[in-house]
Amino acid sequence: MRATIDPPHTVSPTTLAAADPATPSADGAPDVRSVVLPLDGSALSERAKPWAIAIARARKAPLVLLGVVDPYQASALGMAATAGVGLYDGLFPEAMTEATTYLEAQAEAIVAMAPDVQVSTRVQIGDAAREILHGAGEIDAQLVVLTTHGRGGVDRWIRGSVAERVVSHGHLPVMLIRPWDHPVLEVTADHPGWRVLVPLDGTPLAEAPLAEAARLAVGGEVLLVRDVVPMHGEWSFDPSEQLEANAEAEAYLERVAERMRADGTRVRTVVLTRPEVVDAITEMVSMEAVDMIVVATHGRGAIGRWLHGSVSDDLALHAPVPVLLVHAEERVLAN
Repeated sequence: MRATIDPPHTVSPTTLAAADPATPSADGAPDVRSVVLPLDGSALSERAKPWAIAIARARKAPLVLLGVVDPYQASALGMAATAGVGLYDGLFPEAMTEATTYLEAQAEAIVAMAPDVQVSTRVQIGDAAREILHGAGEIDAQLVVLTTHGRGGVDRWIRGSVAERVVSHGHLPVMLIRPWDHPVLEVTADHPGWRVLVPLDGTPLAEAPLAEAARLAVGGEVLLVRDVVPMHGEWSFDPSEQLEANAEAEAYLERVAERMRADGTRVRTVVLTRPEVVDAITEMVSMEAVDMIVVATHGRGAIGRWLHGSVSDDLALHAPVPVLLVHAEERVLAN
């Protein structure tokens, strides 16, 4: 007899009150939307933890640790679900207890380390990517901070396919942390805020993440870059062609920068001229000590496509710093 698995739902939400929890509004809900950190018990998934804590602290937002128990993916539970109700019913509570205990231990450690951050835990049942989206949607989260393996290698369910599905099928901004990303830099007198790079291509779609970039760069700086790669791979013999393209790109970036400066954001602009756009951005990250990249995605199919086809995909997978993917609204895409 095949075991019957309940529909995906939330189980055992718990909260550890921090020393200075978020002030509730009149209806009891937090004034600031939560940051969600999916964890699966692996060291890989926990690499996103410092970034999630830092963002929650900077935004004075609650942090939700989210775990998923997938009966069909965990080997013992998968065999139990196929073998029969009795075996499944015996193993499933153990899996739920293990996930809940792990998340609560992580929450306690975070509160001890960051007492100003309000932390809660949440366990979902079902497919990992779907339940990350479901759980984040139920609490109206503002951001998901998620580990992805990037260039290869897997560790349980926090893997490239899960991250890509969360990006592709959700509508929340998703920050991808890879194994090689440097530890998050704390805000100090010497480092008053993060430096955030935003690649632009002159379209409303590419400009969609500017508000998120400004929020991340409070006390720091937004670096706007645009490439001027020729359409056919090489410039004509007339040098005025490249000069004209450079001037047009500089003027465009300055128009965008002035809008952001009017809101109090520190902004600089740089025109890139190397034909390998991703390499140019990567070089700029190193030269300018950039902390993170913020890029637009439409979330349809692969990890979004803009600029020159696969630039956002390549940045999401290979950039040397964390990448925040922000969904463009449908009305932006229609323009």
